[in-house]
Amino acid sequence: MNDKRPLRVKSLKIIDHVGILYGTFDGSTIWEIDKVAFGILKMCDGNKTLDEIAQILATRTNLNVEELKETLKEIFDEMEKLKFIEYV
Repeated sequence: MNDKRPLRVKSLKIIDHVGILYGTFDGSTIWEIDKVAFGILKMCDGNKTLDEIAQILATRTNLNVEELKETLKEIFDEMEKLKFIEYV
């Protein structure tokens, strides 16, 4: 991946409704967020690089870091497209 540092945008609100997580900016559009994606989103603090996040997750899950990076790239691309994160 690389050393981009993802940061969750401050205007994104996460709502827990009966154990289901939703993301919204203003309530007009709502996205359901699965718990794995939410865990990844919580790590987007602007301090950790994409590679560091991949390494942390690989260690926690005992998955191959290189294979995990492929999946994470898709997740980060989608979060950036939805404007849930920006890179600093």
